[in-house]
Amino acid sequence: MSTINYTPVSKPFLVTGVILSFIGTGIGSVWMLGFFGIAMPEQITPIFSVHRIFQLNGFVTLMIMGIGYMIIPRMRNELTPSNKLAKISYLFVVFSIAVDFAGSVMSGDYSDVATMLRLIGVSIFGGLMFYTLRILPKLLRESDYFIAISISLLVASQVMSLFDVHQNVLIQKQMWLFFPILMIFAIQYKTLPSFLGFIRPKRRIVVVSVGLAIVSGAFALASGIFPSMILDVAFNISLIATVSCFVLSLYVFGGFDDTEILKLISGEKKKRYHTIILHSRIAYGFLLAGLLLGTIHAMHLTNFALYDLTIHYIAIGFIGITIMLYLPIMIPPILEKSIRFLDFNHIPLILIISAIAIRTIGDVIVSAGSFPQPFVIFGISGFVILAGMFLFVRMIHRAMKNTNSELSIV
Repeated sequence: MSTINYTPVSKPFLVTGVILSFIGTGIGSVWMLGFFGIAMPEQITPIFSVHRIFQLNGFVTLMIMGIGYMIIPRMRNELTPSNKLAKISYLFVVFSIAVDFAGSVMSGDYSDVATMLRLIGVSIFGGLMFYTLRILPKLLRESDYFIAISISLLVASQVMSLFDVHQNVLIQKQMWLFFPILMIFAIQYKTLPSFLGFIRPKRRIVVVSVGLAIVSGAFALASGIFPSMILDVAFNISLIATVSCFVLSLYVFGGFDDTEILKLISGEKKKRYHTIILHSRIAYGFLLAGLLLGTIHAMHLTNFALYDLTIHYIAIGFIGITIMLYLPIMIPPILEKSIRFLDFNHIPLILIISAIAIRTIGDVIVSAGSFPQPFVIFGISGFVILAGMFLFVRMIHRAMKNTNSELSIV
């Protein structure tokens, strides 16, 4: 498997995604201060909408596409069907971000053009990945179903964006986030069993999770066609059930005896083992908390805190922390350098969790409607996240060794 180089196609997706994440987080950090009454020049306020574009359209979409181009063929020991088409899909998505950006800063409405460009890009990605899925994997085929549902929902969400649907705005964003959530499920279903000691997943429960994922996607699509509080609530509840079954099937929060495993491993392997468990449990805790808040928001108990925290618990707490876990595992085949988990520390993770805690307090204060000036300190959560991101990148750089990696994503 190591003789096949999967990385040339994935690299621009991952690099661009990381760059856009830093820019988007910086813009969002300044925007958050505005919520706490700090005056912003009127000339720069249009730029704040770029935060969503860079984070969702850019970081999330490009990162998951890049990971998909790397991991899905790798699961079958095959190359990407067409590197040229993969590069074209990258250009279409990047052009869509540029068009969205231009529309935001020039106060123009180019959203339909951007959506069409993005739809073409993700459709090419979907076509290549579905073509790859025709090859049956040797083990754990259930991951393919998560991939198929994930890509289908990504394309469907872009198609729905072209029409004047009156879907709950939060549900629209959750539907978009459902794409990376399911792609993460597919990757973790393949990798976590071996990372945690070559355990076998609970297959019947994961099959239930796949079925619930289909039901969740159906509720999300139906809510776009027939806006309804009942459908919105049903979507969130079915999502919680999907995640709960998946977590149970992979022993994320325990359920198997790892005593013998811990006796047999030490040093680098033991540090990686504990890092994977810690990050996974924290990430899924945030995901379930975010979906619970989304359920409350869907019941028309709407306020800023519920809306904002649902998005950021999922996007930062789950997707962000999961990417923090998997990025060091994916970098070795890209840069041909191994990364020592023994050189890692938990400072970036602590900063990310602290930032989310600060944001939670700040959102509650903002939702209350009035607050003393000293509470402006709770608007710095974005800058704490930026600090965590910079320290994480620095930590990875220091942990790199100029030797061939023994770590493999699958």
